[in-house]
Amino acid sequence: MRAILEEHHAKPVADLAAILFKEVGRFAAGGAPEDDMTVVFVKRDPSVSAAGEFPRTFEAIDGLVAFTARAFSDAGIEEQLRPAVDLVLEELFTNVVKYGHPSDQPVHVDLTRVVGGVEITLTVEDADDFDVTQAGSVDVNAPIERRTPGGLGLHLVRKLVDSIHYRYLKETRQGRITFRKTVAHEGARGE
Repeated sequence: MRAILEEHHAKPVADLAAILFKEVGRFAAGGAPEDDMTVVFVKRDPSVSAAGEFPRTFEAIDGLVAFTARAFSDAGIEEQLRPAVDLVLEELFTNVVKYGHPSDQPVHVDLTRVVGGVEITLTVEDADDFDVTQAGSVDVNAPIERRTPGGLGLHLVRKLVDSIHYRYLKETRQGRITFRKTVAHEGARGE
């Protein structure tokens, strides 16, 4: 049961129940249950541990790093994750400032403690559509003379985080990047 729940925890409850009942049936090898089966799910939406807004300028990066330091401390998030989180957050923020649509709209950052780590969402209003998860791959083993400039930062971002998701709402011109970093991922990479 634990493996099923861990694999499918993000799915809607109705889908999760269907998967669970199917696996119970498979486990029972077609045998009829002696009683009815009931399942009760309690899903908790994590609350935001910290939120901040930062102007779209390179000068805001110091404030962004101070924000994560405070948030990690206040929420009791594993400090060993902060260097990687700061690097990823700084790279994504820098891309918004350097390559994004010029705007006076600030970048909103939500930081949420999750089991074993942190999830961060950058919300960018008045944004162009640029899916950071679809940025081209980089051959880091290619000789320098065969490489084209760009892309190394986003390549590194994808390597450092457990997951990264992008969503763009064309009608409101809102981009949203969410990434997760956990101790389990840190340990799996041997870092």
